[in-house]
Amino acid sequence: MQRLNELSLRQREELFRQLRISITHHSNAMEGTTLSFGETKELLELGHTAGHKPLGEQLVILGFAKAYDVIVREATNRENIIDSSFIKDIHAIMFEDALQVAPGFVSKPVGAYRLDERHIKGVDIRLSAPNKISNDIENLLYRFNSNNMSLLDIAEFHILFERVHPFADGNGRVGRLIMAFQAIQNNIVPPLIKNEHRDKYLKAINDKDELFRFIDESIQNSMALLD
Repeated sequence: MQRLNELSLRQREELFRQLRISITHHSNAMEGTTLSFGETKELLELGHTAGHKPLGEQLVILGFAKAYDVIVREATNRENIIDSSFIKDIHAIMFEDALQVAPGFVSKPVGAYRLDERHIKGVDIRLSAPNKISNDIENLLYRFNSNNMSLLDIAEFHILFERVHPFADGNGRVGRLIMAFQAIQNNIVPPLIKNEHRDKYLKAINDKDELFRFIDESIQNSMALLD
């Protein structure tokens, strides 16, 4: 496990800059977006849209990058403890632009918990019922203070958050952004979970020890960005 304070200031700045592109690309690609890494990089750095790709998809990618910026900024202050309002705001930031321009592309509500029952296809896990989501999230946040977590705690939180599955869409993306927040706030290099490791990630998400090992390996993906 790599600690952030073992990096120089310039290395940390470069790491966060590179992760903005890489985490945005891979986290969205895992959910089915079709932009390549190069197209994502051009969109975020130059504002060049991929003309043959859906506009709603590109607006969500831009929204994710905006949410990532908030995560990095807020996590650097150890007094900023994650609460349910923050989680809802991250979801809203990710989808609000796409909702305005391409509302048919976005599952609603945005910035609020889902109102219907959900199931994860191919996974035998019971997700929180709509009327239980708020209470389940509050209990999870009460159990884990974001500024006092080990890597194993971060793994366990991620599993439990995904089992609540609080939103109509974007649960994995919000969960991985929360993971980055928790890592930064606890002096850990944020993991880069790559799209090509999606199957291994989904398998690991059923066991906190297995996910701990997977996240630890994914931190090395982040460090490789500095090579």
